[in-house]
Amino acid sequence: MSSALAFVFPGQGSQLVGMGRSAYESSPAARAVFDEADRVLGYPLTKICFEGPAEKLNDTTVAQPAILTTSVALFEAMVESVNQKIGRRVTDGSEPRGVLALPEQMRPSFVAGHSLGEFSALVVAGVLPFSDALRLVAIRGHLAATRGAQGSMAAIVGMSAADVEATIRRTVSEEGRVVVANDNGPNQVTIAGDEEGIRRVTEALAAGGARKVVPLRISAPFHFPAMGRIGDDLRSFMQTLRFREPVVPIVANISGLPHPNVSAIPDALVRHLSQRVEWLKSVRFMVERGASTFVEFGGGPVVNGLVKRIADVGLVNVTDNASVAKAIASLRAKAAAVRAR
Repeated sequence: MSSALAFVFPGQGSQLVGMGRSAYESSPAARAVFDEADRVLGYPLTKICFEGPAEKLNDTTVAQPAILTTSVALFEAMVESVNQKIGRRVTDGSEPRGVLALPEQMRPSFVAGHSLGEFSALVVAGVLPFSDALRLVAIRGHLAATRGAQGSMAAIVGMSAADVEATIRRTVSEEGRVVVANDNGPNQVTIAGDEEGIRRVTEALAAGGARKVVPLRISAPFHFPAMGRIGDDLRSFMQTLRFREPVVPIVANISGLPHPNVSAIPDALVRHLSQRVEWLKSVRFMVERGASTFVEFGGGPVVNGLVKRIADVGLVNVTDNASVAKAIASLRAKAAAVRAR
């Protein structure tokens, strides 16, 4: 029986100073995730997450592991709280993995991450242990910062992807100089490109009817053709990791459909660097197949803010210690409703 739940995770740009601190201070499981991140990375990520400065947290090489760590810590805090309440023991080993550590009625039918959030989804779906996913996003951020494309990104509100693409074609003649990087909803997209191209396109969009143009807090343009130049290096690193079959379907950014099997995931993550995030398709796919409540684990309700513009569904946000308890109550009510059908 479907749980009607989808667990979703935010990507780069969602970072904010103080994220995860409440969970760290109240949940041993969340604290263990942050402590492991500091050990694996070899620098005090936890201190940067909690105290900043914002300029450091916004740097791609720090933001990527910080966002992953916060999402996984919040997820683990919820798992810990659920199992304490029902007296269910969870081992400290590799099993149960991710969502399997939750009671069956509280497990999602799908998981998905927005952009970088797809790596958090891999952890929760049991494909990679947290430490491996952390090393993967750290090398991804390092490669992007040192050998990746230069440029910036901006969010465009009030225009569809097709309308934005038409403006791009009219404004810059060089194909691939500016692209729609994220199709976030019917009237919200993100563009990526070189600095001058982004400046020209955003000016044209603002003059051409966009309701809002917002530069993103990001130091490198992702889902952008030129970022594909680091793909071979990222692929080589992934060959050192063991990917396992997902225990729950992961809806892939590049297709808006579940990864067909574990062997397809590394290639999808390489293509993820240079191809569009199909978030609108992803949400519609999950809703069409029964997902009626979306639970976001992250520093703020960023992804659910996009979801609510796509579908009329329930939204639950796990952002701190207080929201963990609210989320559990909401998910229990949802599970009871599903059982009563």
